[in-house]
Amino acid sequence: MWELRVDGASNQKGVGAVVVITTLDGTLLEQAISLGFPASNNEEEYKALLAGLRLAKELAIKKLAIYSDSQLITNQASGEYMAKHPKMILYLDKVQELLKAFPTFTIQQVPQAKNAYADALASPGSVLDTQFRCSIPVKYLD
Repeated sequence: MWELRVDGASNQKGVGAVVVITTLDGTLLEQAISLGFPASNNEEEYKALLAGLRLAKELAIKKLAIYSDSQLITNQASGEYMAKHPKMILYLDKVQELLKAFPTFTIQQVPQAKNAYADALASPGSVLDTQFRCSIPVKYLD
């Protein structure tokens, strides 16, 4: 299965999200997203998941293992939790719609330590360890 790791982050400088897809041969495909609007932590996480699912769909991936450190988002997407806030319901509906593109998928909450690479890339202005040097295209959503 291909792997999709997502994370969102916010600080005083802005709001961002990241998508990291690991191919079957171990190649990393990374996309950082800078959000041009204020967003809650849960919105950041949903934006990252939606971006990752869209990218995976574009790549015609059929088997996908999804990882996020957000317990709320993973449990809502898997159907264990219900979304109650109107905005979260809209995000969840879009996620469920996109998940239909994947005949085989899993979604799992992982500790932040096991999502450290995505977490580091999602933090605007964070300093990456030298082993994580990379070039990431940044997409701006307004």
